[in-house]
Amino acid sequence: MKKIRFGLVCVLLALLLAGPCAGAGQEARLVVLGGEMVQDTHNGLVWQLDRSRQKFKTADEAKLYVSGLAVGGYRDWRLPTLGERWELLQVFVFKQNGEVNFPRFDSKYWTTDTDKGTVPLKLDITCMCRGDQEIEYKNDGYVRAVRKIK
Repeated sequence: MKKIRFGLVCVLLALLLAGPCAGAGQEARLVVLGGEMVQDTHNGLVWQLDRSRQKFKTADEAKLYVSGLAVGGYRDWRLPTLGERWELLQVFVFKQNGEVNFPRFDSKYWTTDTDKGTVPLKLDITCMCRGDQEIEYKNDGYVRAVRKIK
């Protein structure tokens, strides 16, 4: 877990040192694919555009939902890691999302590789000037699945 936290701090620090307008004048990172998916062109991740319709109370329920997901004809969807969720949030914070907006982006979502295991949580960056991050753990949450382009 310490490696993940250290990595997240390094990513945030690098982005903050790049300046408050790091996204200005840059090409958008996110591209809509087939109306159901969004690709991050920098890391090859493809996100489910809309979240699950229902909340799940356990990690097993969330994983079962993902295992049966067939969005865009793909069946290799999974729950995102905490690092992947932070990176996606930063794309929006630094306005590198172009015309892409995720419906209900600020909801609580099931996330893996946290210090508490696989849990639903809500992410927020409360102050970009200091790089303050906020993780709010929840009892239930939605799923916004992700897959890696091979």
